Amino acid sequence: MWKTLWAGFRLRCPNCRQGHINEGVMAIRQRCEVCGVYFERKSGESAGASIIWISVLPFLALALFFVMEATAPDLPLAAKLGVPVAALIIVGVALYRNVRGLWIAIVHLTDGLKGDAAE
Repeated sequence: MWKTLWAGFRLRCPNCRQGHINEGVMAIRQRCEVCGVYFERKSGESAGASIIWISVLPFLALALFFVMEATAPDLPLAAKLGVPVAALIIVGVALYRNVRGLWIAIVHLTDGLKGDAAE
């Protein structure tokens, strides 16, 4: 299970672990070029990735705020708030496709990825 989740996070096909999930900077391929499974059979299946990511990011920003508060209490409040918000935006955009790959791996583990034979 962990290898499958790690493969998805690394943007590898969770079915064969050889094909690539991503196509370009933010686009996800429709299907694996090696084993042929569909990564997103219906529109909106990646909503789970968005929900996970929107749920996790505020906790990361809060943790960064409290670390900054504990280590640099004299820092202005604008900096203590600005740095976590900037980190939230940068990390949120930079790792979103990896979270989508992780979601594709979760779908695979719940027997959701199918190839042409399943149609």
